[in-house]
Amino acid sequence: MTSSTFKFHGLAIFGAAILFLVISPYKLAFSPDSIVYMEVAENLISGNGITNNEGNLVNHWPPLFPLFISFVALLFNTDVLNAGLILQIFLFYLFLLVNMKILLQLKVNYRLILLFGLCLILSQVTINFLNFLSEGLFLVFLSFSFYFFLRWDQAGKSLNFYLCAIACGLFFLTRYAGIAFLGCYLIFILFLDRGKVVQRLKNLLKFLLNFALVISPWFIYQVFFDTPPGGRKIAIHLIPFAKIQDMFITFGYWFLGSKLAIVLFGGVLIIYILRLKLIRFYALKTFKTNRSAVSLILLFLFLYPLFLIVSISFFDSWTPMTNRMLSPLLGFILILFFLFFQNFWENRNIKLVFVGIAFLFLSFCSSLFPVVNNHYLYGGGYAKKMWVDSEVISFLKEQSFNNPVYSNGIELGKLHLRKDFKLLPGKNDRLKLNNLKEKICEGEAYIVFFNKVNWRNYLVNAETLVKTFKKDDIICLEDGFVIKRIIAE
Repeated sequence: MTSSTFKFHGLAIFGAAILFLVISPYKLAFSPDSIVYMEVAENLISGNGITNNEGNLVNHWPPLFPLFISFVALLFNTDVLNAGLILQIFLFYLFLLVNMKILLQLKVNYRLILLFGLCLILSQVTINFLNFLSEGLFLVFLSFSFYFFLRWDQAGKSLNFYLCAIACGLFFLTRYAGIAFLGCYLIFILFLDRGKVVQRLKNLLKFLLNFALVISPWFIYQVFFDTPPGGRKIAIHLIPFAKIQDMFITFGYWFLGSKLAIVLFGGVLIIYILRLKLIRFYALKTFKTNRSAVSLILLFLFLYPLFLIVSISFFDSWTPMTNRMLSPLLGFILILFFLFFQNFWENRNIKLVFVGIAFLFLSFCSSLFPVVNNHYLYGGGYAKKMWVDSEVISFLKEQSFNNPVYSNGIELGKLHLRKDFKLLPGKNDRLKLNNLKEKICEGEAYIVFFNKVNWRNYLVNAETLVKTFKKDDIICLEDGFVIKRIIAE
């Protein structure tokens, strides 16, 4: 191991250690998608396959993330929550290391690579590794695919070409959105590669064959279930302009996410405008000296957002144009920046390099620190401090519920109690509420209400429940109440 490689490993370990410190108090943040991943991972460990607790196939999301979670849980003999923490820390280490290796492959100065790694740690990409979600695993496989692609493009070795195709298959099995990046590779192989047309067609077929070999077991597995492959159906709901606006806001927030960043940007812009002629020269030189890498990254930057727009318009209308969806592009944008800085570095324009990197460093710090500090102090999503310290959840942990529990916080039951709660009736569904009253009166059900659950306003509210039941039947707690039985009116 060379001295520079040792330093890359050291920086990646440092980044992973920082991530561990941030996550350790309340572990990973949980969202509705996280709950599904947790459920699937637990069923995999139990030998029930890629299913939910009802035994239904879960294929709305590809299977690789819960598979990795279950593997880590079995390997370390721990539960899926700790397995998720271990996996995300290791993935962050790998993500940093592979991306630094990418710049090394592109012959960037090792000092610049270390600064790149530091900027990557401080960027909004890091937020993906704070969550019990598949984005971290996806970013790692995507980075590996780009790394192997560069090695194949520069050395022409078939092994790297096949490894790139395999990595593409793996990131597709992590997030279906990876199909957009696969499309970029195929376009490059077919239209931008330097080989003859016949050779390009052969390469295209070889790439697709290796990709198909990786993903085919997943689609064969789905044949044994009565569920449409991919778990999605076409429906026309054209993307609203507000979501396109959100996309550009997200892009802007990556670099101008604080007042400090906006102020600094003005100064940096003036400095670079004054050297505009030089910058144009080095921008062109960056493209000429790294034509394949830059061309592929530009394809990523164009086709992936376009894919998201199409996907939202015809498949997943709820998909937000947020950092979670768009952050795969941020690492590649930083690679472009540092390829550009490399040309300045080689020609002793150190001040322009310093200005650019100093801006990135201060901008990223000012926007990322509030996020990681909030996670460190309060956790995230359903794993927030307010739920960990919830008096309702603490009370329920001391109870034994053998009958169905109806609640407005079903995810909280799954995460903190490993209990499958059912949703309360809708606010206007008096018939279901009356049926629930009968069940509780017969001792066949319970009601658990969380006051701080504010995202299900369509369900029967606390006021209605309090008016419906006698006070003696309601156990009032600091952040909600439990109804153990009901007396008919």
